Amino acid sequence: MLDKKTISALSYFSIFFGPVIMPSIIWLSNKDKETTHHAKWALLTQTTFVIGIGIIILLYNYVPFSTNSADTVHFLSLATVFFIVVLNVTIILFNLIRGISCIVKHLEDNWARC
Repeated sequence: MLDKKTISALSYFSIFFGPVIMPSIIWLSNKDKETTHHAKWALLTQTTFVIGIGIIILLYNYVPFSTNSADTVHFLSLATVFFIVVLNVTIILFNLIRGISCIVKHLEDNWARC
């Protein structure tokens, strides 16, 4: 059986294999207060990540990009894509750091019990 720290870390690491779906399942199926807290944070960040990917795909398919300052709409589209890419990289790093910190905290707790 998985303990609450491992499940919390799994909700953060799910950004690589099941964003939004896995934290939702963990949040709805778990009654532990700490685990649901981590699942809600993972759900929030991963929802933002998925929406950002969707916006990038829409802009890439429907708006031609240009660095010419006369094409203001095209330049703003390029700037928006750049901002979302930076935001998504930050979200991935946040989820990795939070997941690793859950595991490290779990290992420290087990070490203290020995």
